[in-house]
This record gives sequence, structure tokens and C-alpha cells, in this order.
Amino acid sequence: MRSQKINKQPNSANRNKFPIICFLADTHNFLDDRVYWKEAISLKNNGYEVYYIFADTISESGVTDKGIYYYKIKSSFFQKKWYLNFPFKILIPGGFYHRMFKKAASLKADVYHIHDLKVNKIGKRLESLPHKPKIIYDVHEPYPENIRDYISTQGIFTFLKNKYSEYIRKWEKRCAKNYDLIITTEENMQDRFREFMPQDKVEIIYNYTNLESTRESLNFEDKIYDAIYSGGITQRRGAFKILEAAKIAVMEKPGLKILFLGSYFPANFKNEMQEFIIKNGLQENVILHDSVPYTQVPDFYNKSKIGLGIFLPCETHSIILQIKIFEYMNYGLPIIGSNFGHINDYINKDNVGIAVNPEDPNEIANALLSILDNLPLYNTFSSNGINAVDNKYKWTFMEKKLVDIYKTLL
Repeated sequence: MRSQKINKQPNSANRNKFPIICFLADTHNFLDDRVYWKEAISLKNNGYEVYYIFADTISESGVTDKGIYYYKIKSSFFQKKWYLNFPFKILIPGGFYHRMFKKAASLKADVYHIHDLKVNKIGKRLESLPHKPKIIYDVHEPYPENIRDYISTQGIFTFLKNKYSEYIRKWEKRCAKNYDLIITTEENMQDRFREFMPQDKVEIIYNYTNLESTRESLNFEDKIYDAIYSGGITQRRGAFKILEAAKIAVMEKPGLKILFLGSYFPANFKNEMQEFIIKNGLQENVILHDSVPYTQVPDFYNKSKIGLGIFLPCETHSIILQIKIFEYMNYGLPIIGSNFGHINDYINKDNVGIAVNPEDPNEIANALLSILDNLPLYNTFSSNGINAVDNKYKWTFMEKKLVDIYKTLL
């Protein structure tokens, strides 16, 4: 990415000519696939002036080569332990959200587009600005379920976690009622918000893929990786079930290669996976790769044969619609995924792979071998995926909907 410093603020001429949009995030990174590469650039390409304010380790401003203005707001961090860091952030004035609000307010944007749960802390203040901006809340995740499913606790801490999860659900609902529009990524969350908001104030913008132009036509035998898992790599997202399946599958296919590509959570999880790999002699079969910039992901997809989505059963995984479904289909990767939730639905309705019990490594291994050893089946799943993306799941379809929503809102 090429960037340059910017010193100007939006002027009155810009305001008359280009509506100003301000994206706000505290956990999504700058070059997030949905926030930056899809929504921000789509709006920029359709005549809007787009600013992106987000949390970072430094304070900095600039403009990207795509014309997106950005402000990095340094997030205060005093102690490594979150429970020690929290009181410091409460007691010390001029905290992150105060600084985010001041910068956002100074832009006098026509629309403030919130992308993360805790940014709702400043939602009401933004709504009350004298120039009466519109407020959009883009709900990427089922946050109450995330708290219950992704935070490991025991005893009294589980009770407290569940209470906090319920508080977040009520607080999110209270905030959302004040906004002009809620955007969700799939039907479950749309239904949740429509329970207490007018139907026309809740819309879905699916996180379809925008990578069609990066698709390459490599022959089956020229691909390096027999299977790829791309995204956040955790216990609950089936990492060890995939490793156990690999251990089984290599007995029949010794040259099997499986690639993990993404970020590992918690911090020591990659080491735990590496220990399993060494213990079971899978060093030549499993590659643990760290995450790469969004623009480099196609290099790995194009060299892979099968896409893996082995999500273990929990509330969150029954709700979320994983972007990797559409990315796998885009590159013609047959999908081996969990037999519940959205991934199961897309596998079956578009006939693009095999749904398995995510807790059974034997089923996962058998599915891998079935697809790799049956080229006609592989080709059917592969072509079905590509056709589904080209006809139904391209970001361009969602870009039109997003722009139409903005035109109506403004």
C-alpha cells in the first residue's frame, strides 16, 4: 500500500459535491477485507469521500492509493493483564473513545458507519452532533455468543461471563434503537435486530467475495496444497480435528499436504499445534503459515485443491456466515465443512463439497480422500463453486445494494 500524509480537513466545496462517510472501528484492522477492500472502496468508487478512523499502536493520518483517508488513533495500553489495564483506562482522562469521537466529530461527516461493538460507546454522541448525521451500525458478529463461546472460564467466572454477555446484548439493543440503519452479514442477526426495529431499518450486506479477477486456472496436479484452512486458527475452529484427520489420511496418502493460513489464538496455540505435528511425524504434511495481507491470499488459494471449514458446535458457529465459504468457491476449491450452520447449507444447496461431523477426524479424513481420489467428483464441486460465485456471490452484487442503501439514507 502506498500512502501519503494529509493535512486538510473536508471543506465546504467537498461537502456540497461529495457526501462524507466516516468508518469507525476499534478491533478490525485497517486493511480488513470487508471494511476497507469492499465497503470503503465501493463507496469511494461511487462518489463518496471516505474516512476511516481506527485503533492502532501509533497515531498517524494519511490517504491510501485508493483514495481512502485514514486516522490511526493510538489505543491506551498500560498493563499486559486486561483486568489491570481496565482501571487505568477508566481513571485516566482523554481515553481512546474520547479521542475517536473528537476526530470523528471534526469531520462533520454525513454518515458515521460503526463497525465494532464498543464503538457504540460514542454512537449517541455522534447522533447528537449539531449537523444531524446519519448513523449506521454494521454488525459483523453475534457478540453476546462470542463472549460465551470464545472466552474460556471456570466456576464463578463462567457465571460472571454469562451475566456480562446478557448485559452486552441488552446494551447493544439499546444503542441500536437510536440508529438510522443496522447492517448485518446474514439472516440470524437480521432477525434478531428486526425483533425490536422496523423491518426497513435492518438490511443484510453479505460478505461475498471480490477476488474473481485473481482466480487462476491451474491443473489439479500442479497445485501444491491438497487442502487449505484460511482464517482465524483456534481450537474451536477445528484446528486439532484437522490435524487428527491429517494423521489418519497420510496413512493412505503419505504425500498429503495441508496448509493453515491465518492468525493463531491464543498466542501459544501455534506452538501447541507444532508439538502435535512433530509428535505425530507430520512435518512434511502440515504447514503452519502466519496471516498475510489480503492481496496475497489469492496466491495460496490458487495453489490449493480443497477448502476446510471444520467449526466445532457452539452458538456462534450456528449463527455466523464465514467468508471463507465464498472464497473457497471462487477458486474452485471443493469444501469440507461442518454439518450444521451456514456452511452446511451452502455446501448442500450449491453442491460444492461434503458436510462432515466436525468432531470426527475419521469423517474429515474420508472426505479428504474421497475428493482427492475422485477427479470427476472434484471437478463437479469445483465448477459448481465457481458458477455459484459468478452468478450469485460476487461482491459487485452487494456493492450495488450498499450504494442504494446510502442513496436512500441520504
